[in-house]
Amino acid sequence: MTSSACVGRGERTTAPQQELLAAGWIDGETVGAAAVDDAERLAVLAEAGLRGRVLRLDRLLDLYDGARFGRDKDARESLWLSLGGYSSTRGIDASREVVLRLLDEAYALEDLALAQPEALTEAEHRFVADAIMLLSTDMFLPDSAESLITATLAYRVLAEDGHPRVADNAHWRLYDHVRGVLAGAVEIGPELRPDVLIHALYAEREDLSAWLEDLAPHARPPLPSPSELWSLLERHRDALAELPRWRPVLAARAPREAELHDTVMALLPRPRDPGWVLAELPQGTGQHESLAPVALLEPGSLRLEPSSTKPREFGPRDPEVVAAVEGLLARDGRGTMLLASAPDVPAPEYAATLQALVAARAAVIELAVHEPALARDQSDGGGSDKVVVALPLYVARADDLGAGARALRDSRIHVQLSGRGPRVRVDGRWLSAAPALPSDLLGLVQDLRRAYPREHTVSLALADNIRHQQLVDLLATLSGGITPSFLAVGWLPDAKIDAEMSADPELDRALGLRIGLGAESLAVSRTGAEALPADEWARVVQATDAILSCVPELETALPKAGVTLTLSFDARKLVRVEADGRRVARERLDAYEGCARDGLVGFQLREHEAPFTTSLVVRARASE
Repeated sequence: MTSSACVGRGERTTAPQQELLAAGWIDGETVGAAAVDDAERLAVLAEAGLRGRVLRLDRLLDLYDGARFGRDKDARESLWLSLGGYSSTRGIDASREVVLRLLDEAYALEDLALAQPEALTEAEHRFVADAIMLLSTDMFLPDSAESLITATLAYRVLAEDGHPRVADNAHWRLYDHVRGVLAGAVEIGPELRPDVLIHALYAEREDLSAWLEDLAPHARPPLPSPSELWSLLERHRDALAELPRWRPVLAARAPREAELHDTVMALLPRPRDPGWVLAELPQGTGQHESLAPVALLEPGSLRLEPSSTKPREFGPRDPEVVAAVEGLLARDGRGTMLLASAPDVPAPEYAATLQALVAARAAVIELAVHEPALARDQSDGGGSDKVVVALPLYVARADDLGAGARALRDSRIHVQLSGRGPRVRVDGRWLSAAPALPSDLLGLVQDLRRAYPREHTVSLALADNIRHQQLVDLLATLSGGITPSFLAVGWLPDAKIDAEMSADPELDRALGLRIGLGAESLAVSRTGAEALPADEWARVVQATDAILSCVPELETALPKAGVTLTLSFDARKLVRVEADGRRVARERLDAYEGCARDGLVGFQLREHEAPFTTSLVVRARASE
């Protein structure tokens, strides 16, 4: 709060000390004209003995809160006059000075009350003690989770069990805490909002570990909804509204609160409805969903933000869907949509919805699925036996020049999914495998992972006759699980759907050869250890271990003598990479060299300046 340069003037009070003492607690409005007379009235109470000073401290607390929460000039001027003069400080420093002066007064009253125990009633003794507790808590701004827990706990105790003349001030502080959290949550980026908004719950509990700990989504309770969070604020506001002296402050704040309410309801994430009909997967397949805007797709119906106060419903093929989704994406800012589709949506409606999301420039489409939840404490909002997780599908348009989209488009492994199932193309050639069962698809993906260990992405083309469950099964196999086979799957919406997919027998043969060149099938030896210090050699070993994933590029059974990869260093830098092996085509050796060179980009020796050469020799591991 700040000091003011002018003094509000009202008629001088003529009430003697006895009349003010007989009147008791001051219940007049704490802002505006009613606060103008307080400076003179409080000056009289300051001379009215111990009880008069207790009444004065109560009114000073109310003036402080009226000035602070009502932004009221009259309350501020009366407060400073009653405290002995203005402060040269501003903002939080001025507030701290006020609290310090009030705390000094409260401690002085406590000392006098101990010396004159009969001068105050038991309730008045309690008021002084609770005022000290409140002001002591006000003295320090929380700078850690522990201090925030301590402060909000103190305010909760006072609001629930404190003296009524202090409980209202505690309600103001809890109200302000919740409001500050909500205002901060809507101002911060959407990916951080869940971690921020949960702190509003300190207004009703001490332990938020169930939300704040790094737990799997199956173990976390659902986030509180915007309505539940707003009800925390209303709970304290309603308690204050019962007291006439605070109603003008609440009325002055009402327009700002209405604006914040609308923003909170529009922007804060909502817990997912356990009643959604979704595909179900084993626990641990999906990942945390990002709490992005929701498109709930059911046969004949597409609802946007179905859990909001103003959901919008369309037909899946309505042209208005694109503009509506664009608005949601623009408001959220991340380019991500959660597609919560029922498994039985007809293929044409499903294809139309996917195309609408692409036309609206969605960058990531998260497919919502259900997985079993872990047992949760009901006090944390648990209850549903399912949790919504996501299978992300990245969108890589032809006109997207971002590094991520380019990497997805350039992936060597490409999958085309149609109503007949998936087919796989590698380096432009089609494999003969056409997996019809989930177990067949899993086996093929595992083979691809072993055969192409340096590939981390898969590109995807989708025909317009696929069903939702097909796409879920494919993504779950390609990129689902704790240790996914591939890190990302990118949908190329502009990719041509090939009607003729002639299998290449040479590719099938190469796939089998590449699988046999995995690191687990190799015997490895190196030369040059004696030329380097032990720690330098350990770095060389680590680097060459990493490029063993390049050996499948040979696509050839290893000769008995093996294949040698020579690495030459000069002035610490890698200057030459050369592969050699009898009866291995030069084309395949070049591919091996190129992969190794890419894998060693940036690697250099730390101290060894002299020329140095090491050889990495790989042979087929002898059968046991």
